[in-house]
Amino acid sequence: MASKSNLVNLDAMIKREDFAEESPDNTSFENFHSIPARELETGKPIISLLRKPDFQRETNHWSPEQLVSLLECYLDGDLIPSVILWKSNSYMFVIDGGHRLSALRSWVEDDYGDGHLSFKYFGSENISQEQKKAATKVRKMINEKIGSWASYQALSKLDDHSQLEPQKKKRLNTLTARGLSVQWVTGDVKKAETSFFNINMKGTPLDELEEKLLRNRFKPIPISARAIIRAGQGHKYWSNFNHEVQSKI
Repeated sequence: MASKSNLVNLDAMIKREDFAEESPDNTSFENFHSIPARELETGKPIISLLRKPDFQRETNHWSPEQLVSLLECYLDGDLIPSVILWKSNSYMFVIDGGHRLSALRSWVEDDYGDGHLSFKYFGSENISQEQKKAATKVRKMINEKIGSWASYQALSKLDDHSQLEPQKKKRLNTLTARGLSVQWVTGDVKKAETSFFNINMKGTPLDELEEKLLRNRFKPIPISARAIIRAGQGHKYWSNFNHEVQSKI
């Protein structure tokens, strides 16, 4: 596994929300079978409703090589496992596939932990040199191996694609037509939480301490520990307290 200094921080790509958060206005939307990269761009309907559970660990476990490999697989039409979503009355929660979706969005937004979404999320003064270094490395690799999202958008506006090199033309066609496939968890919030823990004990598994923090996430020590790790930046794990208590924290 890559060292922490060589991992790309994608935690700002998908907002967090409490599973149990109920909106007075139910959001009605149909299940869909795939998420195209273009739907992860700021302002699009899907990304505006997409959320990570607030107890999910930070999305910072991929190296630059892993991120670029995912993008190459996407553009080359190679197999990528489905992402798994659960629909509450307000949002669509990512049960599995947070890194895949975040990697794709980071490419769309040109933000690998050092861009406009990350600045807003962490605060520009709180982005470490290690985080910036990993972002610079992944951006360089992307420009060398596949090209930026903006470059593909420029190519898509050309009237004639016949002069494009074969690989670039094929990737442009794939990008136009492809999306990450989606599977849905059905049931209530308890079913969604159970599914999350069952799935996330596999793949890149939660270690014993991570699991303990998440399962006890409403208790003081886990809240404090997770807040201290990010120096009070990023997601506000104490947001369920009233405003007076939040101010004291």
